[in-house]
Amino acid sequence: MRVMDINELIYKVFQAGVVGAGGAGFPTHVKLKASVDTYLINGAECEPLLDGDKFLMTEKADKLVSAGNEIAEALGGARLLFGLKAKNQEAGSALEEAGAETVKIKDYYPAGDEVILIHEALQRIVPEGKLPLSVGVVVNNVESLYNIYNAIQDIPVTHTFVSVGGAVNVPGLYRVPLGASASDLLKAAGGVSIEDPVFVDGGPMMGTYRKTPDFPLTKISKAVLVLPEKSALVKYETMPLSNMLKQARVACCQCNQCTLACSRNLVGYDLEPHKIMRAMAYGNQQNMEVLKTAMLCSECNLCSGLHACPMQLSPRRVNQEIKRSLREQGVKIDFPERTMEAHPLRDYRLLPGSRLKKRLQLDSYDIHSPFRGDLDVHQVKIPMKQHIGTPCVPVVEKGEKIRSGQIIGMIPEDALGSRIHASIKGVVSSVDPENVVIIKDEE
Repeated sequence: MRVMDINELIYKVFQAGVVGAGGAGFPTHVKLKASVDTYLINGAECEPLLDGDKFLMTEKADKLVSAGNEIAEALGGARLLFGLKAKNQEAGSALEEAGAETVKIKDYYPAGDEVILIHEALQRIVPEGKLPLSVGVVVNNVESLYNIYNAIQDIPVTHTFVSVGGAVNVPGLYRVPLGASASDLLKAAGGVSIEDPVFVDGGPMMGTYRKTPDFPLTKISKAVLVLPEKSALVKYETMPLSNMLKQARVACCQCNQCTLACSRNLVGYDLEPHKIMRAMAYGNQQNMEVLKTAMLCSECNLCSGLHACPMQLSPRRVNQEIKRSLREQGVKIDFPERTMEAHPLRDYRLLPGSRLKKRLQLDSYDIHSPFRGDLDVHQVKIPMKQHIGTPCVPVVEKGEKIRSGQIIGMIPEDALGSRIHASIKGVVSSVDPENVVIIKDEE
């Protein structure tokens, strides 16, 4: 069997438009421009009610291992290692039968943070402000690896695996065409089962909370969840930030429970959310040395009233605002190199997944959600930005007939981004810089 050259592999991944399917959508072809000793596949899937990666590891193990071995060899003979939770025994067995090496981790949140997974799997700590490459590792999500397998066969990314759950009548996992509306997915799931729904784009801890389901699903969409409007989750995630800061001035007692629970602090990062809350609540205490540490936050949400804060505040949302502001200002943040060690009590402060579900009042929704096949839709509205970096530029026109898999969005030259392809066959009904709408060809 011919071993693919790394440059050929990178080109195929670029052509197919593969991005990080388990996070913010970093273009995968850029990640593979590396020299590392370990190619680590993230199968932890730690957010409650998500099942896509578990399904792929169980049902597509041969393809995952085949692609993983090819990439590891192209990276210079790197070690291929799958990290997944020990409780997912069927997925682990399928991977091992396909010839993969696996590392089993405990069922806790947020084991899927790549910094945390690298520590668990390899006992390495990614330095503050650095990438996994700095410790000799490339990390890809399971679905990203599946998309790379397809890319090697010259098949572009046109679909994503999305769990639909919470307060719906028929929860399940679907293979969804990019640009499909969440409302179409909810119809396939039998509709919502409560009168006051709020819709989560993603997992309950890190997803985006929306009042309506009229939003398109993209390469990074992993779940559509329906939750009651009066739930604590919705309260914390939809409260205006100005209200949160006012509450911090009055309610934050500097107990430091948020810092004690911080997942990044527990692996040695100099991130202390209680100090950031104090600095933001009182303007005269704001200084860059404290505020810049917000850039180390993984936004896992353990610091909030959902778990740590007894005063029902959300340092995570404050950190998000600081990060947004610093990026808009173009502030460059450098962290000094230093030796880091995990906290000696880390193992005793981990939050088990089962306990998290109970705290979030999601345990009643935690039922088996089988794979229900492809979602059939009449129309897709495909965003030109489904990745970190520069948005794509549409390369199709209104009225043009489109085939599934055809390129409809190109990256500007020398920009960071990822190509976008049509997810259905049809006719372009509208084009603007943000979206391309395609009506399905029923012939």
